[in-house]
Parts: sequence; structure tokens; C-alpha cells
Amino acid sequence: MLIPARRCIGWLTALLLSTPLFCAHAQAPILEEPGYTPTLTFDIAVVRLAPPPDANFHVSVSSPPRSSRFEATNLPIKTLLQIAYGYGAPIVGAPDWTANTFYNILAHSDEAADAKLAKLTDNEVRLEKRNAIRVLLTERLGLKTHFETRNSAIYNLVVAKGGVKMQAVPLPPDGETPTTPPPANTEAHGSPHGLELIGSNAQIRAIVAPLSSMVEAPVIDKTGLTGTYNYKLQFGREWSERDPDTWPSIFTAVQEQLGLKLESVHEPVPNLVIDQITKPTEN
Repeated sequence: MLIPARRCIGWLTALLLSTPLFCAHAQAPILEEPGYTPTLTFDIAVVRLAPPPDANFHVSVSSPPRSSRFEATNLPIKTLLQIAYGYGAPIVGAPDWTANTFYNILAHSDEAADAKLAKLTDNEVRLEKRNAIRVLLTERLGLKTHFETRNSAIYNLVVAKGGVKMQAVPLPPDGETPTTPPPANTEAHGSPHGLELIGSNAQIRAIVAPLSSMVEAPVIDKTGLTGTYNYKLQFGREWSERDPDTWPSIFTAVQEQLGLKLESVHEPVPNLVIDQITKPTEN
């Protein structure tokens, strides 16, 4: 199915969550470490305008856990901003082209940088990679930003009346040594009826990330759930509005299919304000 390019941004993040770097984000969000200063930058960064979307349009991102390599296909700059600064802060002031123009990116550092990454904690690796992407945005797109606290719409994710409807992944039997669980994975599939997300081995924080992308606002976990779940979520999108068999809105779908509920509140939260950004020149 071909989805118009201007509408792709609403579900790209969910698709990206199936890649190694973003699974790591979903399982363990980046934590600021005041005593740690990341220094990683890319030695080589190639940014090129992607061909116009066609019937074979797809998005892919690759960033191996202990490598400085970052490779993306058909990635909008707005999503790159979210990768660099996190999904919890609404983006304000980004021009339209950041969402509806797509780029192919290949960036990496040298072997010494990869050797350094291999000795760091998972969180430090994520901080290093985020720093490299921020520097790329600054040097190639002239990005200037600041954070500003604004009264913004956010959503609290709570357990709905009737309880959780997702499939719980069973714990190992008593007495058995727990094995390392497989990473969380989220797949996104477009349909004339809307968008389908299929998640496996997901803790709640791995579900919050794609939901935040879908509603384009921070989603805060208030469920108190600590388990791991498999789930399927089907909801309508802009392109399915005229389909008589369109799936329900994401708010209805989350409640009916997951047994959770998105409750809208307005609170002062940090917003990422884009002061300056220009289209990258090709190299």
C-alpha cells in the first residue's frame, strides 16, 4: 500500500522502533548523567535527498549497539530531531519540510570511536550517539534550538476499566534461572483501514514510545504495570477516514484492544523550540 508522503510522519517512529537502536530506547530510555559528557561526532556524514516515494516506499534505520555507524533510508528530519532530543518534548516551530521531505543518511566515526563505545554502559552509548546526531544537525542544517516550558497537552496512560487486554508474556517457573529476554519489537503495517502496530516482548515504556508518536504529544506511564506483553493495535489514520471499514481512533483502539486509556491533561512541560534550521546541502 502506498501512503502519501506528507502523511507518513505520523507512523514512522513506530516503524523505527523495530531497529536495534530504537529497541534500546524503548527498553531503557536515555537518562541524563550530569557527571558524563558525551563527545562522539561523525567523521563522515553523507546526507542526500531521497527519491520521491513510490509503491515500494519504506523506512529503515540501522545503528548497531556498539558501532558509531548510523544509516537511514527515507528519514524525515523531524524524526531525526526526535531521535536526537527524545520523544517526550513536543517540537515547536519546525517548518513543514522537516516532516514531509525525506533523506538518506550514512554517517560513522572511526575504529577508535567504536572501540570506546564497546567499553561504555548502554546508557552512555545512547548519550554518545545522540550527541553525534545533534552535532550533525548543527553542522549540516544550522540547527539552533532551546527548551522552553509551555503549558502543553500531554496524555497519561492508565489502565482502563475492565483491566488489561494485552497478552502477558509468562515469567519463568519458580526455581528456574531467568534468561535474558528478547528485545522489545514493534512492527507497523499500513492498510486501507489505517495502521496496525504489532508489539512483542514489550514493557509499558516500549508501548509508550509509539503511542507518543501517534498522538504527537508526550505520553506518561501511569499504569503501574511491570510485566512484559505482546499486543496488536489497529487504528484509523488520515488516509483511512473515507474507508467505510476504517479502524477506530487511536484513543478508542487503545482502550478496546489494549485495555489501557489515554487521558488528556494540560501541564507545563519542556518544549523543543526550533529557532533555526535549513535544508541540508547534498554531499
